[in-house]
Amino acid sequence: MSLQELIEQASRLSPVDRLTLVSAIIRSLQTSASDQDWQYLVARPHAWRRQLYIKGRTLLASVVWQDMMTNHMSLEQAAENWDLPISAIEEVIHYCESHQELLKLEADEERHRLENQGVSLELVRR
Repeated sequence: MSLQELIEQASRLSPVDRLTLVSAIIRSLQTSASDQDWQYLVARPHAWRRQLYIKGRTLLASVVWQDMMTNHMSLEQAAENWDLPISAIEEVIHYCESHQELLKLEADEERHRLENQGVSLELVRR
């Protein structure tokens, strides 16, 4: 079964069943996320989020990575922007690129939760 087929089947579930499924998938991915010793990344307790954070900050690794990709930053620019060593940026890239399934699941979960709270996620075009 492809990921797209799984997503389509999951979208037909009730919100509670979908949340249970997402939580189970995230838990299974969490073990692979914490298998490696990271120098700059750390797990933090969260009700449903399992991706890693920058040590000493409440900053998700994916936020740094997405900012870098969106703004076409070099390693040096990202390191300066986030006040991190270049080796931390390299670790963030390695982590995010090797855990894209987890990051996508968590982004989908966050989107779902925001929509349930009535938050509009429409892009504003100027």
